[in-house]
Amino acid sequence: MDNLQDMLTYAVKLTTGLVGVMIVMRLIGKKELAQITPLDFIYALILGSTIEESLYESTMPFYDMLFALFYWGLLIYIIEKVAVNNGWLRKVAKGKPQLLISNGILDTEVMRKNKMDLDEVRELFRMNGIFSLRTVRYAILENSGFLSVLEYAGDEPPSRKEMGIEYGENDWNHLFVDAGKVEQEALKDAGVDEAWLRQKIEEETDCDFEDVYFAEWSQSKGFFIQSKNQKFR
Repeated sequence: MDNLQDMLTYAVKLTTGLVGVMIVMRLIGKKELAQITPLDFIYALILGSTIEESLYESTMPFYDMLFALFYWGLLIYIIEKVAVNNGWLRKVAKGKPQLLISNGILDTEVMRKNKMDLDEVRELFRMNGIFSLRTVRYAILENSGFLSVLEYAGDEPPSRKEMGIEYGENDWNHLFVDAGKVEQEALKDAGVDEAWLRQKIEEETDCDFEDVYFAEWSQSKGFFIQSKNQKFR
């Protein structure tokens, strides 16, 4: 009986912890992992430690865990809200972007303050598709640790407009079928319905609708479809 009660307590705590993490992540905002700042990392680290302690410490009451999650979430919310409207606090809590290269000159002081060596800097540039510093005019070290790069104009690839090539404007691609499942929300966004989708796939491709694995569609290019065993265009 005690084992069953312990298992139920564990399950409730784990579920509550998961919900709490989801709420806190929503408070942080819609960020990719690459955009997480050092402060966001501290949020997650302490939150994880709180949940871990409540799960494995049987003497910690359930309501203590709820209070910890509530208070930590509230604290994060307050800091994030105040930081948005307070430039000084935002700089202290989240840091600020730093100019790593200006007019082609690498700022070694910025490297020193961020504990970076030249190999690490060159690796960040290679991740941006740049293999020589000579092509870089400006580079900003973002709060996330990633680089935003502006190359010299002469080293940038020419655009189709600059080359005088005729082109059509890009259209939004809608994913109408995902892993064999019709995405009703995508159909609604495009202003069509499932009957239209079935009809168009039958008319414009050789693929049977029931065999479609995924189907993309844009106004200018039409369908790009992959069945469960081969591709169709």
